[in-house]
Amino acid sequence: MKEFLAKPGFLGTYGTIGTDLSYLLAVLFTALFLVGWYMAKRHQGNRHHFLVLYSMSAMIVYFFFYYLTRKFGVLALEGKEGFGGPEWIYTYIFKPILTTHILLVIIGLVMAVYMIVLGFRASFKESGKRLLKEVELRAKRKNFYVALSTTVVVLGLLTVIRCRTLRCVEVYVSVILFVVMVFFLEKIVERLLPDGAKRHRFLGRCTMVIYLIVLFTTTLTYFLLYVLYQPQLPEV
Repeated sequence: MKEFLAKPGFLGTYGTIGTDLSYLLAVLFTALFLVGWYMAKRHQGNRHHFLVLYSMSAMIVYFFFYYLTRKFGVLALEGKEGFGGPEWIYTYIFKPILTTHILLVIIGLVMAVYMIVLGFRASFKESGKRLLKEVELRAKRKNFYVALSTTVVVLGLLTVIRCRTLRCVEVYVSVILFVVMVFFLEKIVERLLPDGAKRHRFLGRCTMVIYLIVLFTTTLTYFLLYVLYQPQLPEV
């Protein structure tokens, strides 16, 4: 599989089949979320629920596989390896864009998991239609800390398994701290928006904006890595 993904891509750039597929999947996921958001605006609750549920689940699996197998994210903080352009573009343009992209992807993945859970908790079925509950909805303290602890433990194990350099450890620790911050930020939103329906709509819009920005930074990163300059990526 690795040999196949490392072959020249099909988009006519310097990219490989793996990078071209990854970019097209990012476009596909964002398009599906936009369609799902449109369905919600049209009060098509059933279609919105299942489209977003399956799309987010597929996206989580995709990003988990891509970022862990290719180590694409760590490239932003471990040096110039892989980038074929001038040093100043790497330092002042490429690296900030890629770092921003990674942080937004982390937020997007955390929000995807949370929105899947919230989608079930904040909705109910009536006469075959899925509707949002206009009631106060708060996560139990125990469930919150179990979810947070599980996430930190999983990321910690990945740090131990994957990292062989101090820089890599620093990257993963930063990710863990960032995820913890996102968890507690959600608790603040829960207090400000106790109504489950309003929270779902508000966070849904925020998540959609995040995914659009992720697609934008993905496009810029792909352009700089595989279109404007010939990459120097190590063999996969």
